[in-house]
Amino acid sequence: MLALYDGNCALCKASKEKSNKLDWLGRIQWISLQEYEKKGLQPSFRAIDLRRELHLIEGVKVYKGFFAARKMLLQFPLTILPALLLYIPFASLIGIPIYNWIARNRYKWMGTTCEDGSCSL
Repeated sequence: MLALYDGNCALCKASKEKSNKLDWLGRIQWISLQEYEKKGLQPSFRAIDLRRELHLIEGVKVYKGFFAARKMLLQFPLTILPALLLYIPFASLIGIPIYNWIARNRYKWMGTTCEDGSCSL
């Protein structure tokens, strides 16, 4: 699986580092939007979309936001059980608003700031 992030965004880089600590089995490959575009890979994405929500590519399928986080958490040994709860029918009805709230407040959650403004939404 390929996770995309904005390589100019301090918050995105911090999220990547924290996720890598949970990825003991090396199931997620991270690539910056800038590197992804340089290689001419498809599908293409806008940086602003990557700042708003996580994007995860598995084959030809693209997961975004809550669905990407849920899929990613399923890959990490420590988060498999909580991730399974996110697959209960209608979990997305609660999960999507919670994901969006966390994304909007991620500066507080990540304990970092974006000083050059590249992380602004």
